[in-house]
Amino acid sequence: MECPICHKHSLHEVRLDTGLLAHQCHQCFGYWISSEHYWEWLQYREQEQRLSPAPHPAVQRLATADSLPPVNDNSTANLCADCGRLMTKAKVGRGLNFYLDRCSHCHGVWLDQHEWDHLKQQDLHHKIHYMFSSAWQFSVRKETQVQPKRPAWAAT
Repeated sequence: MECPICHKHSLHEVRLDTGLLAHQCHQCFGYWISSEHYWEWLQYREQEQRLSPAPHPAVQRLATADSLPPVNDNSTANLCADCGRLMTKAKVGRGLNFYLDRCSHCHGVWLDQHEWDHLKQQDLHHKIHYMFSSAWQFSVRKETQVQPKRPAWAAT
């Protein structure tokens, strides 16, 4: 399996999260997640959540958006690491300003370096499959629309 960004380096199997198998490029440090592995991980995650109590709401996440390295989002059209077909891009939104790449045929997903960390920090890592939906993209467009400024005299 060849890296869809570097086009030169092979992807090596890694554990991206507990129960989530992925493949990483050791040149650009991006991750390829097959749809099969992602769906298996979602099921595993759901079972784990049912068996373990939810953390107390007062427990804060360790990482903040400012403490994570920035994402170097690729802007090129890329080919799927599994089937070689063209991948589509979808903007993440929800406070994250980068795009994810997904194969429209096999539904595998490419994550550039640090994208997983940012998704996880915002608790969006388990919603990747929604990000490519029309409803999600509609909400992202609404989120990014500039609200017209009201004249000072109109504020009361």
